[in-house]
Amino acid sequence: TYASLESKTGAEFDRAYASNEVAYHEAVISVIEQTLLPAVKNAELKALLEQVVPALEAHLAHAKQVVAQLS
Repeated sequence: TYASLESKTGAEFDRAYASNEVAYHEAVISVIEQTLLPAVKNAELKALLEQVVPALEAHLAHAKQVVAQLS
């Protein structure tokens, strides 16, 4: 990702960076919901993961708005 972004400037960089943020947040949310939460045994860790998902979803929504504005 760094190499790809490094070659871009201006609006092209902004679009690529924002699109990468969307993909990153989608991937993290997916891993938490589909892999970590079903497997975690520690109640404290599970609660923490459950609490962080809404924040990640809010960041994802914001990143999607930025992508839409830059398109």
